[in-house]
Amino acid sequence: MRSGTCPKCGSGKIAGPHGTLTGEGRLKLDLPGVYTTTLVALTCINCGYTEFYADEKGLQNLRRDGRMYSTDTRGTPDMCARCGTRLSPGSDICSECGNVID
Repeated sequence: MRSGTCPKCGSGKIAGPHGTLTGEGRLKLDLPGVYTTTLVALTCINCGYTEFYADEKGLQNLRRDGRMYSTDTRGTPDMCARCGTRLSPGSDICSECGNVID
């Protein structure tokens, strides 16, 4: 919707960016051991469709420390292919995401 057009209904009436709140403050994504990013949202005021985006500081954190999503479930001997978590020696299941390691 950053284009200014809702992908769901085609409306050009987009509100935002606006913050998102939880009971503990702003809605955030997390990285292991790192507070990473506040999410901001754009909302179509015609149909209510909403998209979330990471703020700039959060994007820097994700680029530096983020796990890259992968559908490859083979991994390497020391890292989970799905979430990037370092595996314990001899692990056959990732303790973070539950991915079965071949």
